[in-house]
Amino acid sequence: MRRRQIVIAASALVGALAMSGCTGSETAPSAAQPSATSTTDTMTCTGFNDVLTITSNADAGLRDGRMAAQEQEGWYRLATRVLDGVPTSGDGAVSEAADALKNVAPAIDLGALGTSGIGSAEWDSALEDMSDACSEANAETAVEMFTGG
Repeated sequence: MRRRQIVIAASALVGALAMSGCTGSETAPSAAQPSATSTTDTMTCTGFNDVLTITSNADAGLRDGRMAAQEQEGWYRLATRVLDGVPTSGDGAVSEAADALKNVAPAIDLGALGTSGIGSAEWDSALEDMSDACSEANAETAVEMFTGG
């Protein structure tokens, strides 16, 4: 049953991409990406919330026995790519904390195998620094839990 759901979801995604005319070689316009000078701490912290959501749900899935460690690592690899795209201003505690996280868990290319630094002691320490920096900037971090129902 699970395999059937994956096949259906993958087919739906391929169909949606085909209908939209999206190809892998297209890139988003550069104007859609905020420049470092226009990036705020709130934008950085908000972007990091997606990373927290991915990793927290992957951790819950593994903990509750709904996924294997291999799947959790796949979600972690996705989280490294999302984290890599989180914009920073290049200045201040929030940017420094985000850069530290990016150094602990650098982006793992799509399709590449390997393990991320997510979940390591270094990650946990940098995560705490990021949370503190966002709090100081009045931009709280948040997680959307959706696994387990």
